[in-house]
Parts: sequence; C-alpha cells; structure tokens
Amino acid sequence: MKISNYGLELISLTESDLEMVRNWRNQPDVTEFMFFQEEISPEKQQKWFNSLDESALYLMIQKDGEKIGVINVKDINWRTRTGEAGIFIGDSNYRNSAVPMQAVFAMMDAFFFEFSFAKLKATVKQDNDDGIDFNLQLGYRIESKDNERVQLYIFKNLYQDARTKFLPVLGKFTTSKAKIELSADEKDRFWS
Repeated sequence: MKISNYGLELISLTESDLEMVRNWRNQPDVTEFMFFQEEISPEKQQKWFNSLDESALYLMIQKDGEKIGVINVKDINWRTRTGEAGIFIGDSNYRNSAVPMQAVFAMMDAFFFEFSFAKLKATVKQDNDDGIDFNLQLGYRIESKDNERVQLYIFKNLYQDARTKFLPVLGKFTTSKAKIELSADEKDRFWS
C-alpha cells in the first residue's frame, strides 16, 4: 500500500524496515509513550513482524524520500470497518513539526473516505497529555480512562467536523490530489 497526501507518503512496512523501526522503538523518548516498555531484540521484532496478518496495517511515514516514523491501524474488523490507530515518529527532527499531523490526516482521510471505515479507536497513556489533546482536536471522544490509559473513539462524521478547521493548514501541504496504490490482495481485502 502507498498513500500519498499532504506532502507525505505512507508506505507498507516491509521486512527491510524492521531494524530501523526497532532502533526507533527502543529510543527512550519513544518508549516512554508506549505501553510495552521492554527493550525489543531483533528476534522479538522479527517475531512481531511474522505475526502480522490482515487485521493490522503498518505503514512507514516518508517525507521527501526519507523514512521517519510509523503509522498503523490494527485490530481491524473488515466486516464492521473498525480498527485502532496509532503513530510514532522515530526521527526526532520531525516530532515537533507538522509531519505527525500530516501523517494522521493522510491516514484518516484514506480510511474514512476511501476505505469506508465507520470507526477508529486510539489508546493513549494517561500521562501523555499532548497525545490526548491531539486526538481530541481530531474529533476523538473519550470512551474510558483508568490510571494507565485513555481509550478514545472517532466516527467518520466526528472526523469530518473536526477536519474542517484544519483544512486551511492542510492545504499548505497539498500539491496534488491524494493518491492511493494497493496491491491486488489489498484491493480484495478493502473492497470485498
């Protein structure tokens, strides 16, 4: 899969990306926002990659030809068109930039407008105030919270309403119409 929108490309994670992603994921300033806190070995990373199936889509975020992070939708139910979204930026040069926003909007536009998803969820650590605030700005609503995590959800109509206020900013990153490229297998999965 390849999604091109808002000045970025989101490209299917491949086995050749694993070591880069593992190195990013083991950085303390990334790990602090993750529920899984242990060091990830090459073997654990490979085992995780081998376990991925059609219920999970992991995409590399690419800016100007450089891979800088990962965005995903997991726990996908293709019948109900629901899943759980997540993102992390591995390259620290892009963490406090517009890139995370561009990537999230590219992904959400694709899943809600092209792939007809009904609902996305997100789970954020309770102490990640910036992550919670960003999701709320995107139109997510809090479903539940405890001492460890905040569970949020968003429906297409909530996203459309929230997205409207971001359109002037997003327009600065758009030079052409969004483009989505899928393999034959992905086409069958998305539109069966």
